[in-house]
Amino acid sequence: MTTKVVQKIKNIGLLALFVLSIVSCEKEIESIGVNLIENDLFSKDSVTVNVATANVNIERVPSNGLSQYLLGVYSDNEFGTLKASIVSNLSPPTTGDTYAEGFGVNTTIDSVLINIPYQSTIEDDYSDGKPKFSIDSVFGDSETGFKLKVYELKTFLNTLDPSDPSKSAIYYSDKIFQKGSDVFYSKDDFKVNPNDTVAYIKRYLADGITVYKTDTIKETDLKPSIKIPLNETLIKQIFVDNASSSVFDSYESFSHYFRGFYIEADKGTSDKAHLVSLSMANAKMTIYYSKTVDETDEQDLNGNGTNGETGVRTSHSYIFSFGTINSNYLNRDYTNSKQSGTERLYVQGAAGSLATVDLFDGQDLSAFQGKNWLINDARLTFYVDQNASSSIAPEQLMIYNYDDNTQFNDVLTEGIATVGGLLQYDEDGNPYKYVFKITDYISNLLKSDDIEPVTLGIKVYNNPSDAYTSSSGTKIKEYSWTPKGVVLYNQNASAGNKKLKLEISYTELNN
Repeated sequence: MTTKVVQKIKNIGLLALFVLSIVSCEKEIESIGVNLIENDLFSKDSVTVNVATANVNIERVPSNGLSQYLLGVYSDNEFGTLKASIVSNLSPPTTGDTYAEGFGVNTTIDSVLINIPYQSTIEDDYSDGKPKFSIDSVFGDSETGFKLKVYELKTFLNTLDPSDPSKSAIYYSDKIFQKGSDVFYSKDDFKVNPNDTVAYIKRYLADGITVYKTDTIKETDLKPSIKIPLNETLIKQIFVDNASSSVFDSYESFSHYFRGFYIEADKGTSDKAHLVSLSMANAKMTIYYSKTVDETDEQDLNGNGTNGETGVRTSHSYIFSFGTINSNYLNRDYTNSKQSGTERLYVQGAAGSLATVDLFDGQDLSAFQGKNWLINDARLTFYVDQNASSSIAPEQLMIYNYDDNTQFNDVLTEGIATVGGLLQYDEDGNPYKYVFKITDYISNLLKSDDIEPVTLGIKVYNNPSDAYTSSSGTKIKEYSWTPKGVVLYNQNASAGNKKLKLEISYTELNN
């Protein structure tokens, strides 16, 4: 046997001894751990805490300065009927020429359109040469139309609060706005239309009868929009016949002359129609018109003058952007709703309703505060009443301090993702429950008898106004632009194993 072979055998033997020693040490360590920790020093358990709830109807909410505005009619047997109309002022067009000079002579109004872009998502990426879209944020039955009318707004929309000019004006959802008697547009069966991407504008000669061409008008992003054709005679009287007036010289003078539009939704053949959520940022009214001009003398390549044609018909447009002040008028009718009784909770946005929750109802809180508990988990679970007729459950609810109208403690310490409130579905894909983890709040509450429990509010989560912020003083806004709502079981025994309860899991150090 060579020296190298002997050396290899020695090395293998040493390696084996080293491995065996490690295993032996691990076993000794495990034994030591078992001897040191006695399993009867700690015990884990859980307790269910009583709660009390109440429904709170929201009579009105601020409805201007929002990112979303509702238009349409929606009704179900749980929440009643909601009619949503929009008011807005206009801004005069900005142009290098004076407004009056732009209309010229022999002018005809070819068409006048209000254009309000839908919020939409492209569904088909030009597979057949044409984009196809779906409209986002439609609530209810989009196949059932509602009445839609447009009036002149007679209420002046102030930018500042008349009673305190240092503050911005606030318009509430129940404010009654005055409207003119003339109807600029009327349709008994208006429906959202994801294919409404093009407007065809017929251009007329001076006789107002003969069409000399047709323009195809598309938005630059090709997305669909509501296109409302307005009464051309009324527009001519207001915007053309008085074009030379100084009222078109500035926004201030124009906003007093023409105060805006009242876009009114009402019940059509059925109140079970639909609502659509709209951003008014790019809404506009466009006056399409034609006029006769004499072309000016033109210069040829040698600088010699040539006579231009006379009596040439040209097409033009003026754009009036919707102004900086928009507001929703929300008309609620609870006549046919089931929002009575004490066995369910109704949570809905858009000046609807919220729920309040009081913990430790009828229980002595001090008895819990004297416990030597380490709180592992505390959660409120709201189960959806799947027998309710409403089918527009919101994707997320929000929990907050109802007493102070501020963000909930755990949102600040743990973040909104940990606190939860997202809608969870059952195995069949039906809305099932919402869960809120409030571990930090319960832990702090039971640590000290100096802390009193607050009433908790449960509302529809509204993005972005309810987005997480690290500021503890941030006030929670009761309003939410979404009309979605959900019916929840409360703490009554009739709900069976789906009744609302606070479950606390804890670890207790045994004496």
